[in-house]
Amino acid sequence: MRFLLAVLSLFAAPALAQETSALIADHGLSGARAQLQEQAPSADRDLAIAATRFLGGVEAAYQARHRIGATNPLLPVPLLGASLPPNPDPQPMTADIVSAMMRDISQAMQDTRDALPEAPATLVLDLRDLWLDVDGDGTRNPAEDLATLSGLPLPDGPAVVRFDAADVHWLRAYTHLIDGVATLILAFDPEPALAQHIALQGALSEQFAQPPGQMARAPSFDMQARAFGPIVDRVAVAIQTLRQQPDPVLTQAAGEHLRDMVAANRDFWTAVAQETDDDREWIPNDAQQAALGFDLPPGTGPLWLSILDEVDQALSGRMLIPYWRFAPGHGVDLAMWLKDPRPVEIADWVQGTAALPYARPGLTVGRDNWDRFVGSFGGRAGLYMVLLN
Repeated sequence: MRFLLAVLSLFAAPALAQETSALIADHGLSGARAQLQEQAPSADRDLAIAATRFLGGVEAAYQARHRIGATNPLLPVPLLGASLPPNPDPQPMTADIVSAMMRDISQAMQDTRDALPEAPATLVLDLRDLWLDVDGDGTRNPAEDLATLSGLPLPDGPAVVRFDAADVHWLRAYTHLIDGVATLILAFDPEPALAQHIALQGALSEQFAQPPGQMARAPSFDMQARAFGPIVDRVAVAIQTLRQQPDPVLTQAAGEHLRDMVAANRDFWTAVAQETDDDREWIPNDAQQAALGFDLPPGTGPLWLSILDEVDQALSGRMLIPYWRFAPGHGVDLAMWLKDPRPVEIADWVQGTAALPYARPGLTVGRDNWDRFVGSFGGRAGLYMVLLN
């Protein structure tokens, strides 16, 4: 009987991998995950569940932004930098919106890692089937397609990718990247700055609700305020948040997530280099073709790992971050800051007084590997950085 079940599972696994894409297309991420959890456990099923947990965490963050009408890009960081469909009837913003979002996405990334299978697994997805229910109404519209939200260019026709054992490491690396960014944001606690922003908006609303009266001799700046106010608010909230005393427990945790990201990337590129098939690859080795039709220059894996290795060494303090005013052979010890962080005063860091407590002599991170990467990818370097993580 056990032998029969094992044989049947070999035939059932590909069907499961194929049907996950349709489940997401028809029922959304939460509906697909609910149906997957009712199926017999297998490595393929677990990988599919992990994928829905990962994308579900991103979906929940977008839903939180959409509820308050924060649909324009907020900051150039994951989750906060994407453009979302407009919300004609937003709810009031609360001061804990960003902190709650970061805690939720951090938990979703941990849940994704917990669901990832230990055994080899495959998951076949048509990326055109994937969508995030940004407005939370349970129905799909074109603005909610994952490709649209992420800016991922897709080829004409189906965009079918077969994620395999190597890609499990890629997904694990991405969870640590997002978790690291979320943890670093939490370390600075943006809630007080957002509370000040909300109080300002309330005071301004009261002002504009009153008739101008006889005292309003100056010309109205309403148009300028509408155009530039949101930009000024975002910059002010970011600066005020950076002035908060960071939590050293969380800054160190963020650093560990980023180092775990590098370790998972090493596992990914090691596994990719050993692949001999060429079956709808997500990120190919030099002998394979990408399912989405993009070309990676030969040696992309070793080149990207050389960059990440320097990131790892900087995070651990074995290499220093070069600083524009320091003499050659001196730099900023990032590991020292992660262990004993101080508030980030932008002017002081630009001038150099804030950098001095973390300055020491040593080997600094160079530009050679980065220049080679940019030279290989040209104007597409940013896009491929997001892809490779």
